[in-house]
Amino acid sequence: MVTPAYPTYSAPGTGYEQGKRNTSLQQHVAFFDPDGDGIIWPLDTFRGFRDLKFSLFWTIVATLVIHGGFSYVTWGHIFPDPFFRLKIKNMHRAKHGSDSETYTVTGDFDETRFNYNFDLYTAPPHTHMGFYNGVRMIHGNRNAFDPFGWFAAAFEWLATYIFLWPVDGRMKREDVKAIYNGSIFYTVSGRKPKGF
Repeated sequence: MVTPAYPTYSAPGTGYEQGKRNTSLQQHVAFFDPDGDGIIWPLDTFRGFRDLKFSLFWTIVATLVIHGGFSYVTWGHIFPDPFFRLKIKNMHRAKHGSDSETYTVTGDFDETRFNYNFDLYTAPPHTHMGFYNGVRMIHGNRNAFDPFGWFAAAFEWLATYIFLWPVDGRMKREDVKAIYNGSIFYTVSGRKPKGF
């Protein structure tokens, strides 16, 4: 099992092992670790976003925001990493406030919370989410005095919308869910998951 035993503990090993019980958050970020060593370099993130068909501009912005915002908390040392790398085994520590709470504190996917948010901010039959629905959700999930969390939530949902870029303006529920465990990344990029 690769899930952290307790929210403040690191996950065992590299933090992601093919065929083991990895958390959804570990699966989500494992796409950006092509060599499987449990460490995501900024160049890995850059290449991952390019594989996902993001423009050069958004790729650079995403790499800077992700590594600048989450390197220190995932590195697991008192001193920050000078290369701004991320450790998958500590990725659950990068869970920020003002999010949808769909990831638990250990990085597991909370299906009940996902369904609650999707049903709360979309119209029946609750199968799609438009851009404005996402904006309402971000606004509804904001915590007081949490500007980092507000920015992170807005950035993540903007990246989700750009990534899925629905023709009719509505993201499918299944596609949004597939982002949480990273499975859609392999579909879009054509890359095979590790171990295949």
